[in-house]
Amino acid sequence: MTEPQTFSGKVAIVTGGGSGIGKACTTLFFQRGASVVIAGRDEKVDATAKELDPTLKRVLPVQLDLAEESQVKKMMSDTVKKFGQIDILVNAAGEVAVGKIDEITVEQWERINRNNGLNTFLCCKHVIVEMKKKKYGKIVNVSSITGRSRGMTSDLSYAYAKAGLISFTRQLAVEVIKFGINVNAVAPSQTLTPMLRSFPNFENIEKQLKEKIPIGYIAKPEQQAEVILFLVSDVADYMVGSIVDVNGGQF
Repeated sequence: MTEPQTFSGKVAIVTGGGSGIGKACTTLFFQRGASVVIAGRDEKVDATAKELDPTLKRVLPVQLDLAEESQVKKMMSDTVKKFGQIDILVNAAGEVAVGKIDEITVEQWERINRNNGLNTFLCCKHVIVEMKKKKYGKIVNVSSITGRSRGMTSDLSYAYAKAGLISFTRQLAVEVIKFGINVNAVAPSQTLTPMLRSFPNFENIEKQLKEKIPIGYIAKPEQQAEVILFLVSDVADYMVGSIVDVNGGQF
């Protein structure tokens, strides 16, 4: 096997970077030489930053609401102020919901779309301003198997939001590739994140999933993160608007 690509000299922003797939990405980026902005809504971003680099020299924890434009803009300016550039954005922040259509309130529908769609749009909108200056950038949006076909552990509001990210990715990719910015997406299946483990009756869900997933087990966050890091590496330069399924054979 070849050695994994290093990211020395690169600056990566990872939303949802304090937990789950986002934290796995944050950790791998840091281990492979990148400076990392760990963005999220709670104190997990600070804890992750201190785990990786107690000096905070190569990490910047940012606690914010990613669906508030002014806060996203400030995160971008703070990143440039500390590290001088932005090379990579991974939009891993998201929120899931469960229930049937007659149980979904308008408030829930709007919250799920705000925390999966609006946040991704705002981060892309404002990071691209910086990436255009260098004529270089890599963006990966984290969709879901739910947005690709259907989900076994989530509801319609989540499916709607994650399906939207797929079309958003393809449209944006064509718009910005002329500036040297590659935009792609991953569609992970169920992954052993704190979010999945928090589901009621997780033990039963885990058993059912293992029986239904062709590969026979649920993905680890690091397995999803490795694919994301491939997509933002320079060896993936010719990938534009690609949607990569990482689902253990669930088609």
